[in-house]
Amino acid sequence: MIYLDHNATAPLAEASREAMLDALDLFGNPSSAYAGGRAARAALESARRTIADCAAVEPREIFFTSGGTESNNAAIFGSVDPVGGYGVAVAPIEHSSVVEAARELERRGAAMVWLATDRHGRIDPSAVATSIGARTALVSVGWANNEIGTVQDVDAIAAICRERKVPLHCDAVQGFGRISCRLPDADLTSITAHKIGGPKGIGALVRRGKTRLRPLLFGGAQERGVRPGTENVAAACGFAAAVALAESRGRWAEDLRERLWRGIAEIRGATRYSPAEGCLPNTLLAGFAGLRGESVVAALDLERVAVSVGSACSAGSGEPSHVLRALGHDDESSRGGVRFSTGYTTTAAEIDRAVAIVHKVVDRMRSVDRLGQAEARR
Repeated sequence: MIYLDHNATAPLAEASREAMLDALDLFGNPSSAYAGGRAARAALESARRTIADCAAVEPREIFFTSGGTESNNAAIFGSVDPVGGYGVAVAPIEHSSVVEAARELERRGAAMVWLATDRHGRIDPSAVATSIGARTALVSVGWANNEIGTVQDVDAIAAICRERKVPLHCDAVQGFGRISCRLPDADLTSITAHKIGGPKGIGALVRRGKTRLRPLLFGGAQERGVRPGTENVAAACGFAAAVALAESRGRWAEDLRERLWRGIAEIRGATRYSPAEGCLPNTLLAGFAGLRGESVVAALDLERVAVSVGSACSAGSGEPSHVLRALGHDDESSRGGVRFSTGYTTTAAEIDRAVAIVHKVVDRMRSVDRLGQAEARR
């Protein structure tokens, strides 16, 4: 299989697998005072330090969660009290776990502000400044978009938010470990393990300094009360191993993405939705005139090429991409996006083979459509 869906999840790295297997023997509860519990606690805190060092934050600022969706929800619901009309400013292209959380706050009475973007989904920091009002309790801007790959200037937006004394949340799930392991300068940042070769089911919310945050869960002192519940020690160790590996590899190269696009661009009616500049180095969202993205994905799957229509959290809904719609594309175009996302295991030979298969699949699908149309006219 040619795997080109790393934005959905990455294969488990061997270093993460080994770290988790070693940690599985630490069966003690990390909150227990006996030797087995202390050993589990030591492994957990070692993992926290590793991630903190790579992210350039303090260990006490990292709170383990179940993943990016929980971290995003914890940041948004933990920062915004809809009572009194306090609200949140987000861009309509954010991941559904941000957009839907903001909409739920709006249903509860919060003020909602949609941040404007350009045609590539890029947010002008000055637009953030004009969007912040007296009752804006939080601004949420993703580091890199999960569908089209657009990278935001989070540090510039953070400076504006600091000047206005409004906390900034950054969904860094797609950028962390790909752009850099060093996190942008946000007050709250969401990261996860499985996009960079760690296990599924663990992530973290990074809270810098004394940023206020109300917990969503109650009934335990774990993670200093911010996220109670017995910690997943083995997953945390796998997370840390994946982060350390990502830091050692550095920024992902754009060569394979551009090699892929050059091949796809030769197909009649191919459209590139992802920006050529200021984009995740591994991400390409493309469309093929007259074809639905889900149909192309299914056809490529039969040829053992794994791609997606966009966010794995929205796959199968049949709805147009909310990202493409927000960028002004009509419903037909918004259903046509196919996301290709490479990883460290991707090779140039796989890209060339995938291009040949995409050509074959698109030609076949269009031939079938032409035959169907001819039959319909008889």
